[in-house]
Amino acid sequence: MRAMFCEYSHSLKDGTYIFVAKVGIFETTHEKLKNDFKKVLSRAKTFT
Repeated sequence: MRAMFCEYSHSLKDGTYIFVAKVGIFETTHEKLKNDFKKVLSRAKTFT
């Protein structure tokens, strides 16, 4: 999750971001995790 945040941090609004990884994170693919990550950030309207 840290690497994904770094990947998108340049296009995010300034602020504090808190992500909580739950047990299910180990049972998903990298692609699904990345898609969900982008979806959450988009829904929160954090992209500039």
